[in-house]
Order: sequence, then structure tokens, then C-alpha cells
Amino acid sequence: MSLWILKISLWFLLGTATCTLSPPTDKHRRDKGKVESKKGPVNQNVFDRGLVVQEPKPIDILRESGLYYKDTNFRQFTGEVLGYITPWNADGSEISKTFHGKLTTVSPVWLSLPRGNVKKFQIPTHDVQKKWLKEMKSLNDGNHTVRILPRLLFEEWTPDEIATLSNDNQKKTQLVSALAETAKAFQFHGYVLEIWNQFVFTGVKTKVVVNLIKFLGKRLKSKNLEVILAIPPARGPENQIFSQAYFEELASHVDYFSLMTYDFSNFQRPGPNAPLEWVRECVEKLVPDDDDPRRSQILMGLNFYGNNYAPEGGAPILGSQYLKILESYKGKIQWDDRSKEHFFESKSPGSGFIFYPTLYSLQQRIDLARELGTGLSIWELGQGLNYFYDLL
Repeated sequence: MSLWILKISLWFLLGTATCTLSPPTDKHRRDKGKVESKKGPVNQNVFDRGLVVQEPKPIDILRESGLYYKDTNFRQFTGEVLGYITPWNADGSEISKTFHGKLTTVSPVWLSLPRGNVKKFQIPTHDVQKKWLKEMKSLNDGNHTVRILPRLLFEEWTPDEIATLSNDNQKKTQLVSALAETAKAFQFHGYVLEIWNQFVFTGVKTKVVVNLIKFLGKRLKSKNLEVILAIPPARGPENQIFSQAYFEELASHVDYFSLMTYDFSNFQRPGPNAPLEWVRECVEKLVPDDDDPRRSQILMGLNFYGNNYAPEGGAPILGSQYLKILESYKGKIQWDDRSKEHFFESKSPGSGFIFYPTLYSLQQRIDLARELGTGLSIWELGQGLNYFYDLL
């Protein structure tokens, strides 16, 4: 399509109510000099400071985003909150300690299970950060405990290997024993299974994957270990990779489902990260009944990263990159009332259309989670801005 994807598909076919292709100048933005970015705890939260607004000013984001309310144990959202951290984003480990009181579960992306052609399973733990584990545990008390459930990835397994494992009870039992021993050694509370996305696209029969998850879930839960299953979102009426039927079959075998309601758009189809009504539909397709208590097993995905759609290529952006782009941006941040997300067009080299969460857009999604009765799963800690955590 080009001509920059036809100017972001003519701004969603002219569907954005408040968008202009040439955004007006923000009169409050200083033309010269770098805006001072404040950091650390303060006496007021983002609501008291009047920052959760539909028309945020770039200068306010630059000045205020490093601040957060000093009482980090106070929770606005009382449901389950899972936060992922990764080895390649060191800020996540520090964030998880600073905002320990806002989280119920943290999933470090640490563990990759060796391929299935081994005689005995051993869980590689070289990425486990023992110092961080000790620090996180020291923050737990009688009022609040954050559970640690590392993500388990079945890395480089072939379809034949996963099918063989699913059909071999002895080998599955051996795997459960290895996982239980590892959990005991490091005092993990359980595991996040990253298995569905890996194998449903490889030709493995879905029933094979379902049976394996049921076995692992039942056995791990019998050892008082929690199980969270990462699942993909629906991509349309006929493209639901993880359906209501699978949810109902697995709901009694796992504790929670980490629903990845983000990455709605991509470079071939640039646009919002997670349109609000799409997020709603993804939840309601799994549990249509508003009164079904199993809704609380869904951890609705919340992205703390954004995307930069530039003519020469698109890429995710973190909070630090977003702020750097904002430093040279002179216009107004636009609100797309259809997707309930903010965006703007940057003329800086290497930049283009920027979609990144704001306090207001995140609050819309947290309110949706309250309405639907779900928890939240954040991808990932350390990618966002400090004042985001005032919303939790």
C-alpha cells in the first residue's frame, strides 16, 4: 500500500473523531530547553495531581511520569495483578520491588525446558536471580504476599516431541517431579506455561496440547503449585485460536489464564495496540456470562509498551524511548475515540506514528477489567512509566 500505509489507512478510514493530520501546536510546550523530568515518590497520586485526562500535554508527561504516589501498598485495583519481567529489561526487577504492594504475582521469564528427547528432565536455572528472589520475599508480610511463578517455555520442541510427551505418562510424571523439585529449591509458587502459542501453529493436534496441559495442571496443583496458562486473544469471529470450549475444558485444571490482549496491530496493519472493544470481546468470547465466577480466572492483558510505526519500519518502544521522542515533539497528542487510545505523528528521524499508553487509556482498560470481573496481566514491568502504577 505504502505512501506510509496510506497515511495509517487514512486514520482508520477517517474514523477517529478527534484526529487531524497536522496536529496543532501545544502552546504550553516550551520551545527551548529540556523539560525537567522529576522522579521518585510524592504525596499525591495521579488522580490528585489531575493527570488522568483525555487531553494530556507532552510537557506534563515529561515532567510527571517519573513520579509515583509514596504509599505503594495502596491498591486502587483489588483483583489479581500479574506482572512479567524479562532478563533483557533490567528495570523490571527494580520496578517489581518498588511496586511490590501493587502486584499479586510476578512471572520472571527465566525457564526454558530442554527438548523432549532427554532421558531425564532437568530444569535449567542459570537465569534465576537469587538475590532478587531473596529481596522480593523479604518484602512479603502478613498483609501482602507476591507469588513468584516463572514462565516455562518449551523451547525448540518439535511437534513430534510434544506429541510423544503428551502420550507418555511416565515422562510427564518425571517432568512434574522436576518442576516440583525446582519450585521447592527456589520457593516458587508455581509456573506460567507458555505452550499454547508454540504448538497450535505447528500442526500438533489441539487435543494433544489440551491433554498435556490438563495433566501438568492437575499434578502441579496437587503439589500446591499454581498454574497459569498464557493464551492468545481472538483475532476475529472465525479466528479464535483459544476458544470458549478450550477454556471450559481447562478451567478446573489451571488457576488463571494470562490473556494476551495486545499486539492488535502490526507494521503491515498499523494502528492501536489494544482497542478497548476488542479487548472486551476477547474476554466475553471465553466467558459470555457476566455472572460466571470463572471470569476472575482471566488475567486481561495490559501492555506497558507502545509502537513506533515509521516508513522505514515499525518497532515496539519502551517508556524511555517514548519520552525521548516527546522531547522534540511540538504538537498535540491525539485521542482515538474508537479504540480509546492516544497517538501522535512524530517528524523526528526514525519516528512516525506513535501509539503508547497514557494514564487515561490505561484507566479505561482497568475500569473494563473491573466491569468484567477479570484480573490483569502486565507485559511487562519496566517498559512503562512510573506513574502508571498509581492506577493499580
